[in-house]
Amino acid sequence: MKVHYDYKQISFRNPVVTMGVFDGVHLGHRMLLQRVAEEAARRGTDAVAVTFDPHPRIVLTGDPSHLRFLTDIEERIDLMRGTGIDHLVIIPFTLELSQMTACEFVEAVLFRHLGVSHLVTGFDHHFGNRHQGNSTTVTECSTRLGFSVSREEAFMIGGEAVSSTGIRRVLERGEVKKAAVMLGYEYTVRGRVVSGKRIGRNIGFPTANISPHFRYKLIPASGVYAVEVMVDTEPQWHIAMLNIGMRPTISDSDGQRTIEAHLLDFGTDLYGRNVTVRFRERLRDEMKFGSIDALVAQLERDREMTLRLLRS
Repeated sequence: MKVHYDYKQISFRNPVVTMGVFDGVHLGHRMLLQRVAEEAARRGTDAVAVTFDPHPRIVLTGDPSHLRFLTDIEERIDLMRGTGIDHLVIIPFTLELSQMTACEFVEAVLFRHLGVSHLVTGFDHHFGNRHQGNSTTVTECSTRLGFSVSREEAFMIGGEAVSSTGIRRVLERGEVKKAAVMLGYEYTVRGRVVSGKRIGRNIGFPTANISPHFRYKLIPASGVYAVEVMVDTEPQWHIAMLNIGMRPTISDSDGQRTIEAHLLDFGTDLYGRNVTVRFRERLRDEMKFGSIDALVAQLERDREMTLRLLRS
């Protein structure tokens, strides 16, 4: 898959196109992208996906500090590889772009620059100024411009349409296994190991204090999780237990949630290294214990449970 950052300097062969933010590149997105690849193969043309960076809500929201998303642009690129898409076009999202009507965008970008011959839309796709563009709007534009349009239905699991919004809600409840079913893969967080207060080391559970690379990354609900950790780009996943929360027993979090991983089979200091955390199971809520000894006893039980779950 070739990645393009300038849609004005590209030449495609009557491409089949789809567009969207694709936050999470979940199973619904994958179904849509595969349909594009299949249609392009049938026509003997290019399969093209168009996405936007930064996320439109970051640009359009007055104070985006509260926003949280499943993936940054690099994660989206990685996840879209192997879906059958030939070209990924990344369009910088700006306030000026947001003022374009749906038909103006379709004509100026998809038709004039990309040369779309067939457009595949999602079941709930809205775009353009005030999100007024939808599949009906696109069909009206396509009739005038002379390209065809098809609309894919929702990807359903248990009678529920899979969506980025739905997955975010599931993760906010800490339901990482349910999120994995909807995503088609285990949810991950990438970050850098930063200096901590080394309290875990003093009680026999040294932890890597992780600062996410993406400032808008959605972090699952507070609690203790069985996870796997990849260090830098080493092709190995290490079993770990991870705590997200305020560390109520220690009471030194300064009101900020922390993300701390204790790797069970990795003895080297991780400070300054990049890690990827893959969420496998939620073990329990974060708890306040009456003493450090009680906390250590629970951590021992957490470690046993993590090994039992992940080694199997």
